[in-house]
Amino acid sequence: MKTLRTFIPYLKNHWIAVVFGVVFVLAANVLAVQVPLLIGETVNAIEKRQIDSQFLIVFLVLALCYSGLEGAFRFLHRRLLIDASRDIEYEMRNTLFAKLESLDPSFFDRNNTGDLMSRATNDMDAVRMLIGPAIMYTANTVFSLPAVLFGMFLLDWKLSLIAMIPMAALPPLVKYFGSRSHEFSKLQQDSYGHLTTMVQENLAGSRVVKAYVQESAEEEKFTEKNEDYIRRSLDVARIQALFFPSIRVIVALSYVILLVYGGSRIISGELQVGTLFSILLLFSGLVWPLIAAGWVVNIIQRGVASLDRINLILGAEPSVRDEAKAAPQVNSMDIEFNDLTFQFPATERPQLQGVTLRVPAGGTLGIVGPVGSGKSTLVNLLARFYPIPRGMLMVGGHDINDWPLQELRRRVAFVFQETFLFSDTIGWNIRFGAEDDTPQEQVERAASRAQVHSSIIEFPKKYDTFLGERGVNLSGGQKQRVAIARAIAKDADVLVLDDSLSAVDTHTEEAILGELRQYMEGRTTFLISHRISTVSLADQIIVIEGGRITQHGTHDELIAQPGLYSELYKRQLSEQELENFDSDEVEAGRA
Repeated sequence: MKTLRTFIPYLKNHWIAVVFGVVFVLAANVLAVQVPLLIGETVNAIEKRQIDSQFLIVFLVLALCYSGLEGAFRFLHRRLLIDASRDIEYEMRNTLFAKLESLDPSFFDRNNTGDLMSRATNDMDAVRMLIGPAIMYTANTVFSLPAVLFGMFLLDWKLSLIAMIPMAALPPLVKYFGSRSHEFSKLQQDSYGHLTTMVQENLAGSRVVKAYVQESAEEEKFTEKNEDYIRRSLDVARIQALFFPSIRVIVALSYVILLVYGGSRIISGELQVGTLFSILLLFSGLVWPLIAAGWVVNIIQRGVASLDRINLILGAEPSVRDEAKAAPQVNSMDIEFNDLTFQFPATERPQLQGVTLRVPAGGTLGIVGPVGSGKSTLVNLLARFYPIPRGMLMVGGHDINDWPLQELRRRVAFVFQETFLFSDTIGWNIRFGAEDDTPQEQVERAASRAQVHSSIIEFPKKYDTFLGERGVNLSGGQKQRVAIARAIAKDADVLVLDDSLSAVDTHTEEAILGELRQYMEGRTTFLISHRISTVSLADQIIVIEGGRITQHGTHDELIAQPGLYSELYKRQLSEQELENFDSDEVEAGRA
């Protein structure tokens, strides 16, 4: 019951449709009983030779009215309940997506994308079945059973009571198969999630799979997961295969009792043929609801198992929450780290330790350091993707926790280390994060500053060119430059470039940096790079090693000090001189 509480807000929104749908189910079942009773009376009248043309006309009119009204009510309850289930599915899917959008990166660090996709699609379909068909057929069974039993007992209580003896086996049967179906359905859905995850990863990483010639190995792994899913699905199918025949055996026993005992009473003159015929017709009306009960049990157990998986998302709470409703009043976007120490929940040691630093508004900070030293973690905290203790990070003179999340993130433009582009047009990707009415001139100006405008206009559809998944039809350098253009078009107060020029050549890098110098004026900027040439234009530069700031100063100050920065500078300078030397040799050879 705790799981099903998820439905309460949605059912409240559609209570009229659900209530009237259930009422129409009741009305249809009441009318369904009338026709067998009418037929029985007619058969008895024929047997006694008490029938005439007027009787037949009345019988025909009543039978048509009862059947027509029953059909109308069945149409109406199907229309109302199925429509309500689709509407609730639509609302729940929107709620689920909104919930996923509200969760912070740590949630996605713990959950596979494929499994989340499975919950939003396959599991949601199972939940829809739980709302619509399950409610409809459950109501039909609940109402048809007493209606039919009332009609049967009204005709002959002794025959009806004896015929219902085999039905006593139904409750324990439903309980046993229901619990097993729930258990197997949950395992099936989990297995489907694992299968979806593998497919998603292989499609996203298809080039890596091919480059490392791992097609056969991945096919074998997929076969194993697919076999596990088939095995779980067969477990569910076997439960259904056993359940339905079990119900049919019970129903068949009741038919045998009706025919044998009822027939003997007809022979002895205790029972009329029409009465037995009516009871048989009424009992046959129970066959489908009883068979449907088995199907409904499977739907309910599968739906509850899926709802459990969906509730894990809906019940998840973001570790980062808004603590402020209004943006603080700020005069400048200076950034200050005060003895900042940060650790991811799943790690054993802090990623950042004792970071103390101030970046004045409009200033530029260059960040250098080995892989995994905490550079990206430091700048990601500016958008408060993860919880930050109070007092450790100040933005615009206010604690970062005092900023509403949307307002804070609106003021920061990121170019992440891992470039991500959406499957949409190039122009839409550049506008992403900017105002909806951003003029095309501003988009093109941002692309020009990122040195990608000339590449875009070479496409037949220019800015309307549709990108493949993750921008697969662009080169690595083009994707980085589109991402830079996206950050420029946002026109934010703080600009973060996280190793965003790694895929471009030095000539293009110089051109981009030349354009960015003008754009960065008045903006607080963070530059992360492994190239000294990129960070050298910064007002101040820090070197991070092992989560700590080991060097801090200007470019000229740092190259004069022993340490990682001067080592990188000398190494890259030697590489540049060697590259220039090789170029001169080639030119001399040509001459």
